[in-house]
Amino acid sequence: MSGEEAGRAAARAGFAEFASAHEGLAVRSAVLVCGDARTGERVALEALTAVARDWAVAREEGPEAALRRELHRRAVAAAEHRPPRDGDLEPVPVPDDAGDAVEARRTSVRRALAALTPRQRSVAVLTWLEDRHPGDVATVVGRPLEDVHADLDTAEDALRAASTGATGDDAHPWALLALVADGVEEPPLAAAAEETAARSRRVRRRGALLGGAVLVAGVAAAVRLGGDPEPPAPRPSPTTSEGDGRLTRLEVAGIGVYLAPVDEELLPPYPDAPELALPGRLGPGTDRPLELLSAAGSRASVRAAFLVQVEPARYQPVLFLPRQTPDGLLVPMAPLRPTADTAGARGVPLGPRTIDTDRHRLVFAQPGAVVILEVRSARTFRIPVRDENLVTAGWAPDGHTVVATSSTGRWLVDTRRGTVVRAGGEIVPGWADIGVSGGRPMIRTFSGAGRLLSLRSLDGPEIDAYGEPISNIEGWACRATFFGASNATLGRMQGLMAAQSDVRPQPRILAAPNDAPLFAYRPLGWGPRDTVLLESRSVGRDGPVRRLLAWDVIEGRMYRVAELDAVARYSPDTQPFTGAWAL
Repeated sequence: MSGEEAGRAAARAGFAEFASAHEGLAVRSAVLVCGDARTGERVALEALTAVARDWAVAREEGPEAALRRELHRRAVAAAEHRPPRDGDLEPVPVPDDAGDAVEARRTSVRRALAALTPRQRSVAVLTWLEDRHPGDVATVVGRPLEDVHADLDTAEDALRAASTGATGDDAHPWALLALVADGVEEPPLAAAAEETAARSRRVRRRGALLGGAVLVAGVAAAVRLGGDPEPPAPRPSPTTSEGDGRLTRLEVAGIGVYLAPVDEELLPPYPDAPELALPGRLGPGTDRPLELLSAAGSRASVRAAFLVQVEPARYQPVLFLPRQTPDGLLVPMAPLRPTADTAGARGVPLGPRTIDTDRHRLVFAQPGAVVILEVRSARTFRIPVRDENLVTAGWAPDGHTVVATSSTGRWLVDTRRGTVVRAGGEIVPGWADIGVSGGRPMIRTFSGAGRLLSLRSLDGPEIDAYGEPISNIEGWACRATFFGASNATLGRMQGLMAAQSDVRPQPRILAAPNDAPLFAYRPLGWGPRDTVLLESRSVGRDGPVRRLLAWDVIEGRMYRVAELDAVARYSPDTQPFTGAWAL
């Protein structure tokens, strides 16, 4: 078998494994959005075929997101452009002697779904059946977030009205959608999708060959007629230069290890910086007093948050709202206390998931509580948690659950109802994280409410992970790690590991320079196009230096994003930067 044939076989196997794992949910979602089984199955097959046809691109960008985008776009279009027919989610008569309350409720929910528009059904399915955050839903359906919230309100009212006889969790919209989805047949589609995609690729290749033959014939004819053919336009070729941020790559234990540069000042500027809307220097600054956030709040989005010290062992947040002002705004709220674990070690109440996905709320861990800041109203409220040693608190992707942890407890806080539940298993405020079992790295995935869904081992050297992970909706996770100095890593021993919870996760390591201080890198969030935004600590000519850098995990490049204010000592006359901040 040639290398090309082996590559095609590996691609087919990769798609088949992905499709087998996701075709069931795809069919259920499509049927609920379209309104009938036949149309839903056809749409699911078309969406899987589209992903298979461009599998190399989908695999890099995130096949789950690609399938979700194709499926819902096609399902809404199919539902909007066909007449109703038998088998739709129209009202189904319930026999008077029906004693099955579950079947009666399923019929009632089908009736409620039939009364919604296809887009409203799509929004409901994405939110509750597929467990996506409203911000992610808005991206998939291509609608403003305000429209998504309005559609959710309409769908929730309709579904709750249909929850006849249901109580507790059974009356929740996700349970009602699952009730209908459980009755959907799930035919195997992976093989048919791959075969259809293969035929499409063969047609495209034949078209390209035919077009090339016609072009050659045309050039030959022009030469025979004595005319010189117009030379084709020059095609750009990839180039590599010292200033493009490309990193040296090593192969260690079967994965790629990228060597970060010793001199960060030589890194090129981050090309996607305008999307982040961050200034060239991050921090509250020391050259002028901080302005206060208005008591009426702000509708501008929070791009970054910092902590300043306002009293001994007391902090207040400073918000960076670039749409409103280029300067940081101090929030006039009750000062926050430091966190403390059971050993008495103190920390700061700020982490990678402090700012919610909609960027209008913040959450802070406090001894015995979590504190929520609503930026739109400048109001804060406190939800008690029976744990005096909370050290982290972060927003789960569903947008209303806060995941709070200590060394002895894990808590799920429903900020809509104000309820707190102790979690029995692993919980994380994100889509995925990188963990360790017996020194071996693993990637774990989590639901929109922060609960563990799956785990699988990763290739690579033995590691020791620390700090909080970051993740994005494409299933990428990143965490700070130690991996031990060795000849294979040229003596480097610390950095970041990133991996995607895909069919075959391919971890990557960013190795910090040998002379970097301990805990040199801290991941803060994901930027555009699968780029890790990280804080770097190094030592310059004049002492410690902190920077915001970007690591493109796909292309293996690094960029400079911004400089960071220096950490300052507290004094009664100043509000010094603590060094704690979040994106």
